[in-house]
Amino acid sequence: MASARTAVRTRSRAAGAVVLTTGLLAAASNCAFLFRGVSPSRLDPLNSMISELEVPGQPYSEFFRWASLLSGVVAVFFAVGLYRRIPEGRLATGGCWALALFGLAGAVDAVIPMDCAPSASAVCFRAQEEGPMSWPYQAHTWFDVAGTVAVLASLWLLGRHLHRAPGWRVAGVTGRIGFAWLTAACAVLTVMSVRYLPGVGLVQRFVVLAISGWLVVLALAQRGVPGD
Repeated sequence: MASARTAVRTRSRAAGAVVLTTGLLAAASNCAFLFRGVSPSRLDPLNSMISELEVPGQPYSEFFRWASLLSGVVAVFFAVGLYRRIPEGRLATGGCWALALFGLAGAVDAVIPMDCAPSASAVCFRAQEEGPMSWPYQAHTWFDVAGTVAVLASLWLLGRHLHRAPGWRVAGVTGRIGFAWLTAACAVLTVMSVRYLPGVGLVQRFVVLAISGWLVVLALAQRGVPGD
């Protein structure tokens, strides 16, 4: 009996380590834009969108696209692993599905990058304002929106589900508070991005860092699952 319990505990710890690793990796690769400072890119980080770094022809664009693809794919695996570790319930199921959809949308975004950078091209900027935009640009934008909605849904669902669960209260409180603040930030970002208002890049980078922070909180919280 003792050896059986030890084996179960060992498997549980191994599963927790895998989920921790995937969560941290998804969060870190989601912040690949931080490497823009060591690239020869001339895009202004305060006034350009992160996706512009991935536009074909931009310096190190392939690196940024691969980082986005990695983040999205790993986030899907993280969501699957988290579902097996999190307290059961409909909200937990919905929240983990939302995380998986966030990852899937991010992966598709990396495969379909924008084909021009509005902050660096007057032609691209005019096309964004007056239309019509190319299908890659539109598809990239819509998948980006879908990913944002999905991660907001995960904050709301998991925040409600976990705030009273023993060992998960920090994640629950983070989800409930984070949902309100991140929703407000996304609303501001949406308004600013319509006309590329000054500071739009700064606001978007804050939003992305906050999303990565949410992944880190969940990854760390699941380490305390009973049985580990």
